[in-house]
Amino acid sequence: MEYMNNLLFRFIMSTVAFFLSLFILNISGKNPLPLPFSKNPRKEKIEVGTFTLIALFYFSLDIFIISPLVYSFYIQLGISTILLLFIPLIYTRYRDNWTIKDYGITSKIRNWWVVFFSILIFLYIGYLNTFIEDISWYLLIIFIYSNIFLEEFLFRGVIQSKLERAIGQNKSVFYQGILFMLIHTPKYIFDLSVDGNYLLFIMKFGVQLFNGIIFGLIYMKTRNIWISVICHYLNNWFGSIIIQVL
Repeated sequence: MEYMNNLLFRFIMSTVAFFLSLFILNISGKNPLPLPFSKNPRKEKIEVGTFTLIALFYFSLDIFIISPLVYSFYIQLGISTILLLFIPLIYTRYRDNWTIKDYGITSKIRNWWVVFFSILIFLYIGYLNTFIEDISWYLLIIFIYSNIFLEEFLFRGVIQSKLERAIGQNKSVFYQGILFMLIHTPKYIFDLSVDGNYLLFIMKFGVQLFNGIIFGLIYMKTRNIWISVICHYLNNWFGSIIIQVL
């Protein structure tokens, strides 16, 4: 009972932080100019669906096949790099003629207020993170790429950018948040099979939807993938960093 009360408290505080984040980010300066609409929005939507299915395939493969049978982090790293980075990168580079800036990979930042508030918010959310783990510094460094950058590149740099060209700026933030939530389904189904906690199962989906929308809003406001990478990393691993420091 104490565990569930603590879990519910953290979920409530995370929900409060989500709506506070929405408010702060929405008043932190004007939105950038929308990306130009695609001449073929249906094509963009099909590609978004395809990339999402590839991501869902990878996470299913990782949870149900690779992790239980092949205890090699580097094999997982190689497969995720091919499916989540190389395939969308090569496709958009040569099919759509995207440049590096189209993925948000740039040193320019459009809105420093968003950067400041976002980092503060995710320091707080990361501290509240329910799933704090004691992880080595080596893995915490590797996770910047494998656990964070790959997801941000695919979902914010590629999927959200394509959605914005197909359905507009605000809708793209919301719908990529839903897709980001859905690709975590294999992990949460596996967790449910272990702990049988349906309340936790539902709350995890809610948290991932919140995260996806906020990461998307940060990316849209700054047009810089590195800021969403920093916030995503703090959200996932700040608690583990605290454990290592203390």
